[in-house]
Amino acid sequence: MPETSPTERALRLLELLQTRRSWPGRELADRLGTDGRTLRRDVDRLRRLGYRIEGRRGTDGGYRLSTGDDLPPLVLTPDEALATAAALASSAASGSAGGGELALTALAKIEQVMPRGARPRVRALRSSVAPSQSTRAAPGAYPAPLDAGVLGVLALACRDTERVRLRHMATGGPDAGQDLLARVEPVALVPRGTRWYLVCRDVDRGWRALRVDRITRAEPTGVRFDPRPVPGGDATAFLSGLLGAPPRTHEATILVHAPIDQVQAYMGGFAADFTAVTLPSGEAATHWRIADVRLEVLAGGLLWLRWPFEVLDSPELAALLRERAAAFAAAGAEQRGE
Repeated sequence: MPETSPTERALRLLELLQTRRSWPGRELADRLGTDGRTLRRDVDRLRRLGYRIEGRRGTDGGYRLSTGDDLPPLVLTPDEALATAAALASSAASGSAGGGELALTALAKIEQVMPRGARPRVRALRSSVAPSQSTRAAPGAYPAPLDAGVLGVLALACRDTERVRLRHMATGGPDAGQDLLARVEPVALVPRGTRWYLVCRDVDRGWRALRVDRITRAEPTGVRFDPRPVPGGDATAFLSGLLGAPPRTHEATILVHAPIDQVQAYMGGFAADFTAVTLPSGEAATHWRIADVRLEVLAGGLLWLRWPFEVLDSPELAALLRERAAAFAAAGAEQRGE
């Protein structure tokens, strides 16, 4: 293996640590083409830069990257950066108070440091995303997987009004499940919930909205087209006309009577959006912000809480909890033979 500089080795080490929860020391050294002593020096170099790297001694020893109080630099591949840009563009398109502006500034920072060859894809993505009526996903709902290369081609085609040749998996109708070819004139990428849609005019079938996660290949043709008015007025209205209005999202703030470090340690594996608060009594507590299109899902999530809690701002959720509490109490009484 060619000899690498300490800086190159440290960056490669950081990239490896970010791809897996923990690494055996010997395997890390082999991946880097170095020995255990050099590996320890490289780990110490990253620690001095602010990364919290935990180490275990012994024959089964190894290293893991842990969370800290500050945010050291991240190492992203171009595809990872584009995927991050897609999420930020979706947040910006939602127009949420504060969040949209923060997403735009973060997106601009990613664009600034992207490799020169990949930067146009991020710029095109930012300019081709149409505002969505509802882009907030439910907690625990994971985004549909996207091919970064496909997303980049579609973003550039929307920006440059260039016809694209697609291969996509049909999701409905007589062609459901089949891999189809299409020639389309892309107009906009519209985020909705955990999915992205391409609003386009199919040269053979007219106006359509295609799920981007079902597009397996996208090839630019070099053929430019003259933009045409989108039915319904714009891409977002057209998508809503096809799929219906986005379902209402129920939101609630839960006051958990426990310090935030305890709540995060217990629930961090499946929940987020915690904020530390101090009550007038001086008690350390936690605000937990939750949202979903179904109140029952919010109520189910509260079953995980092991501390007393209060629903602060959702009368509907509080009413549902009161209603179901009687059923839970009755079920418990039957088991005790009461």
